[in-house]
Amino acid sequence: MALAIVAGFFTLRSGIAFFLATPATAEIALQIDPTNSDAMSARADEWLKTVQLGDEAARLTAFSRSALERSPYDVVALRDIGIITAANDDERGAERLLSLASRLSLRDYLTHAWLLDYRFRTGQIAASVREADIVLRQMPDNWDIIMPALVALTNDARVIDPLARTLAVKPDWRGTFLYKLSESNPNPPQTFALLKQLKALGSPASKEELDQYFVVAGQKTPVRELYAQWVALLPPSAKGESAALLHDADFAGLDAPPPFGWKLHPLEGVYAERGPGPGGMGSALFAAFAGDKETVFADQELVLGPGHYRFAGRAFAEDAIDKGTFRWSMVCMTKGHEVELAKAPIMTIPGKLISYAIEFDVPADCDQQGLALIGAGVGETFDTPGLYVDGLQLKRLR
Repeated sequence: MALAIVAGFFTLRSGIAFFLATPATAEIALQIDPTNSDAMSARADEWLKTVQLGDEAARLTAFSRSALERSPYDVVALRDIGIITAANDDERGAERLLSLASRLSLRDYLTHAWLLDYRFRTGQIAASVREADIVLRQMPDNWDIIMPALVALTNDARVIDPLARTLAVKPDWRGTFLYKLSESNPNPPQTFALLKQLKALGSPASKEELDQYFVVAGQKTPVRELYAQWVALLPPSAKGESAALLHDADFAGLDAPPPFGWKLHPLEGVYAERGPGPGGMGSALFAAFAGDKETVFADQELVLGPGHYRFAGRAFAEDAIDKGTFRWSMVCMTKGHEVELAKAPIMTIPGKLISYAIEFDVPADCDQQGLALIGAGVGETFDTPGLYVDGLQLKRLR
């Protein structure tokens, strides 16, 4: 009975110390049970936050070694010794200790953050990216600290391939990282190289992941270079689009970011939407409005070289529409050379699918164009003029 009472006392003491082994109550826990490894770990973790080099660091090291003697797999104690070793100018020794700690736990932030920095500085690039992945997977609270550092690392070309391979498996931090990288874009060629590598690895950036990239790149990238990047990053599903002069010509929808491709402009009382067309049409653009003022239903930015072109399409209207109510307009958007290059009024016959075509020239000083479907203001009317358009074609004749 005496032995049972003694054993019960030590079990109770250890249990109380275990429950008190938190950062706020670790000291109390150690007073109750000075050998409790959980309490020692919590105390060491807090101590490291304020420790000074010299005698105090030596005491923390001794304390941590004592914790390891009682619990050889105590990650916090091992990490504390490693951090102090690094602070005493022995980074190789610190790496050995922290590498062991990293294998024991994937959740100790300081261990993996230190290894991330050290391995990058010593040329262990792939290993550094792995450490960044580990820290970012731990919890979103780490993102604001680690992501800016990882974005900065993209200045080094050696980071691109291992980083792309890590992103290709779609960790939960991928979308946020690509947004932050695109937002700051410290090295545009490297950012583009990363996005290209993702596509090559079979894990291309989605439209949502590319939107911010093109918003920022469009502000400081020449239009022809920007267009070449846009084409290079088109999703594999966009068959034939890379060689097209006009994108999404059948209005089937293109999963690609702006600025190229159709932009639709529906408003109150203005309809501009894709959908199946009547009268033998496939997918089409439906446009309708009150007719009280000039309206742009849809437009697309183009990058055509100098030459002579032919633009054609089809249209269907169920009801009679006044001549000139709808038209296509091709304009030069180059700064200092803005001018309308061609206008194609759409003449319709109620209930009949009709075709139309125009030819126009792009001058040498016009490196960016815009094509828009426009509704002319025809005054007050009780009707809502509307039509479907599809089957667009744009070809260079010479």
